[in-house]
Order: sequence, then C-alpha cells, then structure tokens
Amino acid sequence: MPEISNAAKPTVVLVAFYNKKALGVRYLQAALERAGYAVRTVFYKDFNSVRPSATTQKELELFRQVVAEAKPVLVGLSVMSSMYLDTVYQVLDAALSATSAPVVCGGAFATMFPQKMLERGARFVLRADGEDTLCRLANALRNGTDYTDIPSLCWMEGNEAHCNEIGGLVNEVDRCGLPVVDSTGSCYIEHDTLVEGDPQLSTRSYEVIASRGCPFTCSYCCCVNLRRLLPKGIHGVRTRSVKSVIDELVEAKKKCKKLVFVHFYDEIFPNLPGWVDEFVEEYGKRIHLPFTIWSHPKMVELETLKKLKSVGLTEVIMGIQSGSERVRRDIFHRYETQEEILNAIKAIREAGVFWGSFDLMLQHPFETIQDLKESYYLVKQFPSPYELQLHGLNFLPGTDIVDMAIDQGLCTPEEMDGVMFAPMEEQFGAYWKQDASQESQAWYRMIYCWQFEKFRKKLVSWESDPVAHMAELDACYAQAQKMARTRYLYKKGYVVWRRMVMGLYPTKK
Repeated sequence: MPEISNAAKPTVVLVAFYNKKALGVRYLQAALERAGYAVRTVFYKDFNSVRPSATTQKELELFRQVVAEAKPVLVGLSVMSSMYLDTVYQVLDAALSATSAPVVCGGAFATMFPQKMLERGARFVLRADGEDTLCRLANALRNGTDYTDIPSLCWMEGNEAHCNEIGGLVNEVDRCGLPVVDSTGSCYIEHDTLVEGDPQLSTRSYEVIASRGCPFTCSYCCCVNLRRLLPKGIHGVRTRSVKSVIDELVEAKKKCKKLVFVHFYDEIFPNLPGWVDEFVEEYGKRIHLPFTIWSHPKMVELETLKKLKSVGLTEVIMGIQSGSERVRRDIFHRYETQEEILNAIKAIREAGVFWGSFDLMLQHPFETIQDLKESYYLVKQFPSPYELQLHGLNFLPGTDIVDMAIDQGLCTPEEMDGVMFAPMEEQFGAYWKQDASQESQAWYRMIYCWQFEKFRKKLVSWESDPVAHMAELDACYAQAQKMARTRYLYKKGYVVWRRMVMGLYPTKK
C-alpha cells in the first residue's frame, strides 16, 4: 500500500520545555507516528541552569501560530519539572487560545500532581509511561469514542480529578520502540525566533537512556515516588536490550553529523549480568564514540569500568552529595559508607577512566558546620584528578525531603510552597546561591579549592581557623573558578581528540 502523506494524517502537537533532546517526547512522537499520526513537535526554549529565562510574549505568539496552522486533534505538553511551571502555564494558555483541541499533560510533575494541571486548564493528564495511553487517547478523540477506560488517564469530574489506575506499561521496554532521532516536522522556539527543523541534529553530544527507573530512594529525588506508583509486576528498573540501544546510536551517528560523544542519561548505568559484556562487544564494533555515564558508590565495579573504558568510557559522574554520613543517611536516605565512596572513586582512577565528576549538595537547612567539615575531610581523601560540582539543595514537589523539612520545623507548608513554586530564576538562583554564615562560606571554599593541588598546602595551614583567612580564601576561590573553566575546555578538547582517534582506529572485536 502507498504510504499516506503527513498532510492526510491527523496531527498531534507535542511540546518539550527547556530541552532540545527531550527523550520522553521523542518516544511519544515515534509511538504516534507508528499509530498513523503526523506529529509537529515544538522544542520550546533551551536549558540554561545559570541564566534561565522565562518565555516572552513574542515566543508565545510564535507558538500560537504553530498550533493554529497545525489544526491538531490533540496538544501534548511534557511537564517534567516544577522549575519552569510559569512558562508551562503560559504555553498551556496559548494552546487553549489557538485551538479547540484538548490539551493533555504528561511527564514526572504531571504524573505526581495531575489535579494541578487539570485545574490549570489541561483537559487530560497521563501518568507514567505515555506511549500506549497517548495513542489510545488520540484515537478516541479522533474517532469520537469513549476514553474513560484508558489506563493511566486523568480528567476532571466536577471539582475532583478522576485518575484511572496506571497501566499499559511493559517490563520489556524494547516494545516501546526507538525515540525519533530526527524529529521531522519539528521546530525550535527561542530568543523570540522560530527555527524549522530538529535542533538536536547539530548536537555534539547525544543523550540516550538504556533503562527506565532508579533502584535507590534518595529523599531529594522524585524517582522513588514515581516508582511507588508503578502497578504490581512492573519492575522499578526496566532495561533495554543492547541491540535496541545500539540501533538507536547507529541512527544518531547517521543523523547527527557533528556528533562527538554520547551521554548515557540513565539514573544508574545498567550492570545486569551479561549486559555490559554484550554492550562492550557491540559498542566497540558499531559505535566507537567516547561516552559518559552516571553511577553510584554502591554500583561501581572496577572490572566493569575497565571493560567500558576499553570501548570509550571517558567520564563517570557520581553523586556523593555530602561527606557527612549523618546527612547522607538520615536526610538524603543514601546508605553508602565513607569507605564505599572512596573505594568507588579509587576504582574509577584504577580503571583508567579519564574523568571523574562528583556532586555535592551543600549549605542547605539540614546541614551543620560539622557536616561541612566532614565533606571537606572526605574530599581530601579523593585520589586526583577529579572534578567537584558543588550546588545547593532544591526542594522539589513530590520528594520525601519536602515533608521532612516541614516536619522538622524548618519551614511551614506555605513557606515551602513559596520555595517550590517560585519563578524559575529564583529557583535556579537558590540552586547556585551561597547564602550562609561566614564560617560556612569558608568551608565551602575550602572544599571547592581542594580540587586543585596548587592550593592544598595553604588549605592545610588554614584548617584550624579558615574564617581568619577569609580574604585569602576568597582570592583562591576566584582563581579556582578560573582554573575550573580552563579545565572544562581541556576536558572537552580531550573528548574531541578521543573522538578523532577512535574514528581513525575503531575497536576491533
């Protein structure tokens, strides 16, 4: 049979916020296309954690034009985070003013708080994996049939949200297909302009997930509560086959001509028995690009890292979050020991991985000066070289740490709402802000500067009273920040060089 042109197909408009890669939306587009729909994906603004910007009236008008011209049967918004809700709400209003088609919201935030999105004007919310639910909803709307039995679907009944039980999920996530690498028919709205085409095609780094879900229970993360919503029988972590992952990356190499490296965006890179060995075999034969993974102190294994390093692993990103066992255990619900952290970092070094990047969340309401000191003394034991990524703690809706802060009297529910739903600029500002006592600032600078060997002799001499050396610490900190920027360029340069070498001499198996 001849292929039906997109002009003859019903259209769905999908919107991804602050993410040109937007894997979730790309999976949904692929599912809708398989179901016979034309998809117009709008990549709405780009991510910038340092200087984020809310939407403008010009950008909203450009979006309204896209929706009006598409004449969609459905508009879908991917609401992953509460940090940009101001923009989401304005885009939602713009969609409602541009079309009579219903708006459906999905994503992590919408999954946990469907009533908020419904009260704000969305006709539907879909929870958890959206491929099956979205296609069934689009079919029902297109055909004028009943949608009330569709699993995972929510809508308003009177003043209350009616939510069907979550369903339509599969453990064999290969059945969800591959995300679209080249989102045909897409556009990108940013800086008051609209550019046709998929902005991902010019990327130098491709993001891929080999699994869905996370096995851990960190209190500051929504993953544990999303996992609690899964129906019985659905695994908390569902891993794709190696073939599925490699097939996607082969497509990415074809489509993204400037591609330099791959970033595996899994919460924890898969380590199932046999999976890594098969991955190493296939990645070395068919992809041979440098790549980055996220890991966890309880999941790092030296032999696994050696295998991954042999086919291009250049960086391991790992959350430490605090050098204080009390904070990690009682506040963050992370149960690794100091020894496990140090052994994991040592393994990264022994495996010969080029770069180790370690996250610490500091200067939050649960932390004492003693906790900060313990972070400093733990960092002192890290084998060099490494990179520290220091930042604050964001209280995000749907995370366990929110109730902990309220229960411990650190803030009232009203004050917490003010923090969690503040404008985007305020939330990201709090993430990077260092608003604390002088002693806290001093230890923060001690931690940051320890990354660089040239400061260490001075830092040791200041440990007994760092506040007395605040002016000198400020100077060292400013210099260390400049050195970090230079180091970043060096790291990127190494990855580009590694890409060139691996392209000339691909791994043979």
